[in-house]
Amino acid sequence: MAKNDITVNITKAQSIGSAGFGIPLVIQGMSDIAKEYAEYSDFTQVAEAGFSNSSAIYKQCEKIFMQENKPKKIAICAATSKITVALQQLQDKDYRQVIPCFGQNDDTIQELANYIEATEDKMLFVRVSSLEEVNNLGKLERTVAIVYSDENSAVEGAIIGATAGLEAGSFTYKNIILKGIIPEKFADTQLDNIHAAGAISVVKKAGDIVTSEGLVLSGEYIDVVDSRDWIIRNITYNAQKILNKNPKISFTNVGISQLENAVTNVLSQAFKAGMIAEDENKAPLYVTDFATREETPIEDRNNRKYNGGKFRFELAGAIHEAKINGTLEI
Repeated sequence: MAKNDITVNITKAQSIGSAGFGIPLVIQGMSDIAKEYAEYSDFTQVAEAGFSNSSAIYKQCEKIFMQENKPKKIAICAATSKITVALQQLQDKDYRQVIPCFGQNDDTIQELANYIEATEDKMLFVRVSSLEEVNNLGKLERTVAIVYSDENSAVEGAIIGATAGLEAGSFTYKNIILKGIIPEKFADTQLDNIHAAGAISVVKKAGDIVTSEGLVLSGEYIDVVDSRDWIIRNITYNAQKILNKNPKISFTNVGISQLENAVTNVLSQAFKAGMIAEDENKAPLYVTDFATREETPIEDRNNRKYNGGKFRFELAGAIHEAKINGTLEI
């Protein structure tokens, strides 16, 4: 894939906190039989593709398509190589959430997590068996660790199936209702320790089986990572389209405004999707600040590089806990 001419960077300020986003990929490493990357729109297609009903791929896909907000399609790949080697061959594919099915002598979770961490837009969802395993992985930004005892549960597929069909920014990963999963029975202190380590689990609340939190291993919220990645991807795409479709974007204030409009349009979409907060007048809390031609260094103009575009926004966030006080009168 050719490098884009547009580079978008977002730094999270410490003062502020589509039918889906990308395609879930179920990938088997060190498989006896290779199956090339292919996309499937329902579970019948998966079953007909020849995957044994006892295989990890089959179980993960079954849980994905069982959920209420399942994605429109998923991808599957079975490789005779290690998972990280197979992923290197799929760089032109539009997958986002990676569900690994580790084969013998395959990558470790740590090796795969380190690979995903180096990407710009991928996320790893993986089951781990203990808090110790979570702590050993470290503070990673793109890995969701699910502490769950049953290794055959396909709990990763259930969580992806219940979320991947939702529009990025419109939901939080905490209290997502899951089908086909048995809740864990952790004491409050155990669950607090899991969350403090940046991991999540599955519990029962108000009669529903739900995710206990919505964190990546760094302690950041998954929906924050989703929102950031969605905004970067769409600004990059839309700004690049402007360069592609026009014979020339002049290094003038008119040309600069075309780039700024691309950014503004994406931020407006992000606001409508629920990613960006609003003020007391219901106006979106984002601003753009693009330097005029006169404000840019002559060296940049000579090199045809515009580096004067800036924007900032305030995330809408989400309510994960609440305390409600009442008074009883007699």
